Amino acid sequence: MPVFLEFLLIAALIYLWESALWLPKRGHALRRRWFGKKWRVIPATRLLSTRELGVVPMLPVPPDSGLAPCPGFPLATDDTGAIFIETADGDFRKTDARTWDQIRYAAPHLIAGNLSIRCQSPAAMEPLREGKSLGLDSQSAIRRCAALALSPARAKRDLKRWRIVSTPLRLYCPALTLGFFGGIPAAYIFIGSASALYLGAWLWCVMLAISLHLFWIAKHAYPSCRSEIRQNAFLSLIVPFHAMRALEITSVHVFARTHPAAILFASNSTDHPWLHSFIRNLLYPRPNQPGDAARATTFLPEIETILQRKNMKSADFDVAPKQEDDPDASSYCPRCHGMFLRGRGTCGDCGDMPLKLF
Repeated sequence: MPVFLEFLLIAALIYLWESALWLPKRGHALRRRWFGKKWRVIPATRLLSTRELGVVPMLPVPPDSGLAPCPGFPLATDDTGAIFIETADGDFRKTDARTWDQIRYAAPHLIAGNLSIRCQSPAAMEPLREGKSLGLDSQSAIRRCAALALSPARAKRDLKRWRIVSTPLRLYCPALTLGFFGGIPAAYIFIGSASALYLGAWLWCVMLAISLHLFWIAKHAYPSCRSEIRQNAFLSLIVPFHAMRALEITSVHVFARTHPAAILFASNSTDHPWLHSFIRNLLYPRPNQPGDAARATTFLPEIETILQRKNMKSADFDVAPKQEDDPDASSYCPRCHGMFLRGRGTCGDCGDMPLKLF
């Protein structure tokens, strides 16, 4: 194999590696096609995962401008003041934290008492720090953070702001990718190696433009995660494959404070299956799972407020599954919508949740 082809093959493999977005396992990524209006919810664990992280593949051709990595807020509290944290498996577990001095952020982990989790970005902790600076106790600050994460108005503003500040990247990143994988091979084959080198120098100028714009974003748009975006800017200056995916990598910090439900509410996607499942999980906490009850206590009141503005209520999402999918079923689980034959009274997958009859 010619050396030049080997170089292109290795470059393509590195590019595919950079096209994988690593998120906390508990998180989700929302994706909307270039000209589409409907959001698709992608769990971080769908394709590949480690102990703490899961991978969400980007679209192979940049920019994946409709990508919004949304982890949601990882803390909850119940009526007794106990604090729960969302672990990598998606369950909320009780911590021994009660006060501010027992909650801290040590990059990249949020530590609450005896438990810790991987965070998507330092920006996720910004609302918690704001609550502390306002003089709120830790429980009130957690409820405030949950309300902000679920806010459709805030999600809509974040989407609009990101669309505006990332406009240059939507041009630079595809131009760099096309020039590297299309322009340089064509110049080398049809004109000569010198022209390929000249084109490579021009593409480095594009990398410089990407890096400078990331520095501007870090300073003026998202100062709470300035050091992380600056690190991306430095890498974009020396690694072309990182620069090609600078838009998607930076979005990890942009949407770190946003819950997936907030974006779905903001886009009036109240019929989305994921949103229905999320609200059913709040309405029907698993028996003997205090973390489920704490999550419902923290998030459900804000969900009710949002739905009231849309002339809806959470009970509108408590509907039976379509029985024609399993005509022999006589009952169903109100939480997971599993269907069962006569003789079963509980759903084992949902902690012996009592079933409902059709």
